[in-house]
Formats: sequence, C-alpha cells, structure tokens
Amino acid sequence: MTQQDQQVRPFSAVLTEIGGGKIHARLSAQLAELTAAVRDTGKKGEITIKVRVEPLKKADQNTLVVTASSTAKVPEGDDASPTSVFFADASGNLRRDDPTQPQLPLAIVPGKATA
Repeated sequence: MTQQDQQVRPFSAVLTEIGGGKIHARLSAQLAELTAAVRDTGKKGEITIKVRVEPLKKADQNTLVVTASSTAKVPEGDDASPTSVFFADASGNLRRDDPTQPQLPLAIVPGKATA
C-alpha cells in the first residue's frame, strides 16, 4: 500500500478524543479569549499546541500514549502594566514626592475662583 492509498485520519478527530476532549475544549476557550484580546488591543497573540506520542511499552509498537498541551500568548492592553514614578526616602520607602526637595507653602487665595 502506498502513502497515496492510505486514508489519513483528520487531526481534529484525534484532538477531540485526547483526554476525553479536554484539550479540545481548552483550545476552544483559549481561541475565544485570544480573539477577544486581539480585537480589544489591536495586538497579535498566538496559541501553541504540543502533541507528544510515545509507546506505552517498548515491546508493543501499536499501543501509544498521546499527550497534548497548549499555551496561549494573549496580548494585554496598555493598562496591564501601569507605571508611575516614585522617589525612595532614606528608609527605603517609596513616595510620590521627592523627599530631597523642600515643599512649597501653597495657600488658597480668598476670593479667587479655583479651576
């Protein structure tokens, strides 16, 4: 029998049977999450599927263990890693105001509208 004569089983059919369909369900959820994140952020993402096939026993070439895993690289929005500038004081505490700069004595002038 030549390779052209062989019927190749679709990958998707095998994927739905690995782990009782758990990897297929996981991939479906990851794809939905990835699609939403790409639309929201305008950034690219990806899903990687890894399939490992190994013999169950070395003496039996026809009984195989198939393991599948997936990882998703979902893009995050610009607000996922917010940044602020802080100053460290002598004790190592973080402060918003520079502790080495004197504070200006500000006062509200009566009768003036504030914006």
